[in-house]
Parts: sequence; C-alpha cells; structure tokens
Amino acid sequence: MSVAPSADSTNAHRALESRTNAPVVRSISVVTSPEATDIKPDLEPRAYARTLRRILVVLVGVGVAIRIARLVIPSPIWGDEAMLALNFIDRDYAGLTQCLDNAQVAPILFLWGERFVLINLGTAEWAMRLIPFLMSVGGVFLFWDFARRTVSPTATTLAVGIMAVSVWPVSMAATVKPYASDLFWSAMLLVLAVRWYQRPERLWPLIALVAAVPFALGSSYPVVFVAGAVSLYLLPVAWRAGRPAQALFLSYNLAMLATFAATYLVVGQAQIDPDAGTTGSFMRWYWRNGFFPDSVWQWPLWFLQANTGRMFAYPLGDSNGGSTATTLLFLMGVWLSWRNENRSLLIVCLVPFALNLVAAALGKYPYGGCCRLSQHLAPAVCLLAGVGWASVLERCAPRRADRLGLVRWAAGLLIVLGTVELVHRCIKVDHDQISRFGAHLHNELKEELQPGDRIVVRNMAACDATTQWYLKRFGDRVIDLHPGDALPPAERLWVISTAANQSPQDSHQKFVESAKGWQPVETFSFTVRPDPADGQDVWWYTAMTCLAHPGDTRPPPRLNVVP
Repeated sequence: MSVAPSADSTNAHRALESRTNAPVVRSISVVTSPEATDIKPDLEPRAYARTLRRILVVLVGVGVAIRIARLVIPSPIWGDEAMLALNFIDRDYAGLTQCLDNAQVAPILFLWGERFVLINLGTAEWAMRLIPFLMSVGGVFLFWDFARRTVSPTATTLAVGIMAVSVWPVSMAATVKPYASDLFWSAMLLVLAVRWYQRPERLWPLIALVAAVPFALGSSYPVVFVAGAVSLYLLPVAWRAGRPAQALFLSYNLAMLATFAATYLVVGQAQIDPDAGTTGSFMRWYWRNGFFPDSVWQWPLWFLQANTGRMFAYPLGDSNGGSTATTLLFLMGVWLSWRNENRSLLIVCLVPFALNLVAAALGKYPYGGCCRLSQHLAPAVCLLAGVGWASVLERCAPRRADRLGLVRWAAGLLIVLGTVELVHRCIKVDHDQISRFGAHLHNELKEELQPGDRIVVRNMAACDATTQWYLKRFGDRVIDLHPGDALPPAERLWVISTAANQSPQDSHQKFVESAKGWQPVETFSFTVRPDPADGQDVWWYTAMTCLAHPGDTRPPPRLNVVP
C-alpha cells in the first residue's frame, strides 16, 4: 500500500533545503498492479540460440551414434541386399555396367565403390555396408549446414533432429543399397547451391558444384531431380553475376546434362535392356504403386495417398495416410516460406517433387511408393516439416524461454523415437528367417571347414539369394555343380542341395550314393519356415552331406545351425 506525503513533512523538507541549500532526495512510491509484478524477463536471443545449438549437437550426436550402432549390430545380409551384392562377387568392374543379375538397378559409381570395398575389405556385413553408412552420416552433417543457412534456429534444430533419427534414413545407413547416396548427394548439391546463392561474390561453391555434379549423378539416379532444381534456383543469381560466374553456371548445366545422358544411355539403359533380361518390366511392375494409375479419375486419390504415405515418413509414418501429420507440417512450412518471402527456398525444395512427378508420368522413376526410393527428397521434407513444427511451437509459446522448454521436449521425443527403433533392431537382429539361416550356416561351415575341403552346391541358382551370398563368400572353395559335372578333387566335400516348397532329400540321397570314391560321414537337413510377419510364403529345404575318402579317421562334423 502507498502512503502520500503529508503537508507538515513537505514544509519540513523545504525548510531544511533553505537552511542547508542542499538537495533532498524524496522517496517516491510507485503503484503497480499484481499482473505487472508477475512479468519475467524473456530469454535473450543469443542465449536462446546458444541453447538451441547445444540441443542440436546432442541430436546430431544421437543420430550418428544410432547409425554406428546399426553398422556394428551383427545383422545378416537379407534378400534385397543379397540380390544386389551377388553382382559384386560375380562381376568385374566392366561387368557391372551391363544388365545386372536378380533384376537389380543401381548407379555405376555405387556399384564400383562396393566392388572396390569387397576386393579390399572383404565380404563382412560391416564392409559391404560401409559406403551407405558413410553416405548416411555425411548426409546428416550436410543437411545441418543446409538448414542453418536457410531457416530459423528453431526450425533448424527440429529439422535436423527429424533427419537424424528418422527410421528410413537410419535404416538406409545399414543397407547394401544406393539410397543413402541419394540423400548424401542431394544434400551436397543443396549446400553448395545455397552457399553461392547467399554469397555470389565467392565462386568456390559454384566451382565445387561443377566438380560434384558428375559424381552425384554417377552415384544416384534420382539426384538429377535435385540437380535440375538447383539450376533453376541459381539462374537469377547467375543472370546478374559476372562472366566468370556465368561461365561456371553454364559449365554446371553442361556437366549435369552430359553426365545424366552418359549414365542413362550407357549404363541405365543396359540395366533395363529387354533383350538382356526382364529387369525393366519387373521394376515397372514392382514399383507400380509409384506410377500414375491407368484411370485419370484415380489420379487425385493416388496423389493424396503418395503424399501422405511412406514418402513423408519422417520421423515415423506409413502408407494409407500414416504420414499425414508430417505432410501437414510440410505444407505449413511451404505456406510460411511463401508468406515470409523466402520463395527462392521453395524453388529448390519443391521443384524436385515436380520433376519426380514428371518422371513418374513417363514411367521412368516412381513417385512415392516407398520412402527408400525418395531419399533424394528427404532434405526438402525434413526442412519444411521443421519450419512448420517450429511455427507451431512459436504459436504455443511466444516467449523464447517458454518455447525453449517445448523444443527440449520435442528433442527428447525425437531421441526416444530413435532409441526405441534402435532397441527394436537390437532385439530383432535378423531381417527374416532366411537371412538368419544363411548367416548361421556360413558361420558354422567356416568353423568346420578344414584345409583341402570344398563345398559343392547342386544348382546354385535354385538357392535363395541370401543363401547364395553366404555360400559364395567362401570364394573358390565353392563349386556350382550342374548335372553331368564331375565332383572336384578335395580332402572332404560338403554337398548341398536346396529347393523351394519341396524337400530335395530323395534326389540328394541318390546323388550322394552315386558319388564314387566317397563315403558319407554326416548328413544334415534344414527347413526354413516363412515368417508371416515378413509377408513370405516360400518354404526352403536344405540337405547337406559331408563326404570323405574311405579310411578318413577324422571325427564327424557337428553343425548347430538353427533355421
């Protein structure tokens, strides 16, 4: 409560001033409302940004740690990986430019890189997945640089956090496929483009673009959509720039077109050549959901499903509208970027979608369908979804101090999602029953094989791709025996017969009995049952007999493979 000064006290003060001729400081009481006393000072912008950087470092660290864990987890090579990886064993560098086995399509530089790793580091799971791992980790850091140069600190933190722990980018880090390269090279081109766009007086980012685009298009097929968007994005800057910059910009476009034409005509066409195999028709059937439906009336629903399905599964999501939340945040980010006149960013983010859609209309590359095929769009999805998410937090908490608490909760949620997925992968190490059987069979045989032993596979082509991969890892010790071929010389022979949906036991036993000069030591039978959760319905039967010369006194082998 405030008390006003009385008349007597005022006169006393005046008398004191007149006698001492000295000023008197009067006490003034300020009347304040209860609401005014509750107002707290907001967090300084620098302190807010500094804390966000710390959160961002933690998110990136968690993302890298999850990827490292996925690399070192002893997860067997599974069917989709094995079908591509078999080409690295069976073909040399020149052979990888032709139509690949098992209806596979992959960019040539990725194929050559994997072949180089196989020759120099071996066929271990971590070695075959090393290139995707490096591409995935590098993609996170490149996207971080791209985001911090284009959007607010809050949006950067959330966007990079989404990228760091999302299921698909993380899983592609431990998959022998080129999808992690799609993300890496897309982020690389975007970073270099933004650097030159913001500082056109510096030519080194443009020089780096000219040098990088051949490697990008040679390592990733869909990155051409991003490369085209970068050209359109930089066109106004190049138009106003000097002749050196214009010459470099022209060189970038020529390099992009020349590399795309070379990779498509020389390698891409060969991989889908109908005279060399059925890869082209199979791929169009396999990814049919990523192409326009036959009926025009179905196009709107197809487009809606594609843009709310797995293509937008960041950090989580699924088909049939399972990624609608991320799509809404993405659209909010698009609207905010347009309203805030950050429209040049929309060019580099949205044009790849448009070009991909044109390719889908031409039947050349699927639009949506699966998130792994859309890793080249991951930077745009995560960035604009981060912008949309940041705007939601800003509306909920206008004060920076309050907003920081929400960002911490969001970061914690992302870390939990990434950790839960990693724990799930640690519990379910094997992708399916076949991959587990193939890996265990390889490990058991590796322990039992002695110098001079050889493995004879009766009709290798009848085996599933995973079992083929793990058997061919033994190199020259494995013989693909066709009808009429003679048994090779060896100390002991391990004869393997495999069949799908029927037991090869009878034919296997007849073959063993007909092997002159050999006697059976031990016979093993395995049955791999399909896992309904994996959508498989093929039963695989394997019979294996160890043959030895008469008089061989070595103890019989023991295999503990559990199909």
